[in-house]
Amino acid sequence: MKGTLYAVATAVLLGTAVAGVSDEHSFARKAFQALIIVDKAAAVENATCGSTAAYSTSYYETTCACMTSSAIASDIASIAVKGFSSIRLYSTDCDGLSVVASAAVTHGLKLVLGIYISDAGIADAQDQISDITRYFEGDYSVVEMVVVGNEAIFNNYCSGAELAAFISSVKATLQAAGYTGPVTTTEPMSSLQANAAELCDVLDVVGANIHAFFNSDITAAQAGTYISSSLEELATYCPGDKPVWNLETGWPSAGDANGQAVPGQQEQQIAIATIVAAAGGRSVMSSFTNELWKAEGDLGVEQSWGCGHLFE
Repeated sequence: MKGTLYAVATAVLLGTAVAGVSDEHSFARKAFQALIIVDKAAAVENATCGSTAAYSTSYYETTCACMTSSAIASDIASIAVKGFSSIRLYSTDCDGLSVVASAAVTHGLKLVLGIYISDAGIADAQDQISDITRYFEGDYSVVEMVVVGNEAIFNNYCSGAELAAFISSVKATLQAAGYTGPVTTTEPMSSLQANAAELCDVLDVVGANIHAFFNSDITAAQAGTYISSSLEELATYCPGDKPVWNLETGWPSAGDANGQAVPGQQEQQIAIATIVAAAGGRSVMSSFTNELWKAEGDLGVEQSWGCGHLFE
């Protein structure tokens, strides 16, 4: 399968402390969702390795090669020890289902599956549906949710109408194969709002990627309030009182300032603590480790979102 795919883990942390944050604020008792890279398998649109990266059986931090199964298993063991409850995959690349699912089950973790839409379009994503149905063979007890696409409309990989039709098709195929859980997608809020008329009817969960850092008026200390208010707005986009989730968020530990949004180790710790406090139960943090395989991007921050070390 072609590039632009990568796998991550997501988890609910119950009773897991944020390093350096006083327990008197009860952060340790809040549900928390965390995005954890377990397979830096392929390029995204800004990665140094391009959009058609080849995969191998070994992994190096500055390449797009797949991680070894032993390295993935080690990461997942660490995820479980930290109190995480589920693994999210953006795609099925690098034997993600067999390797990640097997390790996840070993450690009592659930899966949030991803079907990634790349610049090759929806047609190129069809094989991932077959990967899922073939692997699970009707037993989806370990699967919590399926996320179809990640900012596919925003990146001009498809239109809102095309994505809605694809989600409907994915639902039909998965339901026929025995899956009965929720299916959704995720976009930046502006993209989701602009395409709500096409998407809302096919979404079981309303998800958006909400990054406070990319709002130049928001400081690290204001990140949680910003995320919380954004989720309240997100809840108005689709009728029917559907659950809403911030499916990608965080704060970089290095790079250039974006107005009032300043990256740094201390700022990252502050920002994540405020997100945990204000919206931790509905937010997915990006990411567990720094992603050195990415290009640094315009602000020099793209490699520096790793925050797994902040959780005990």
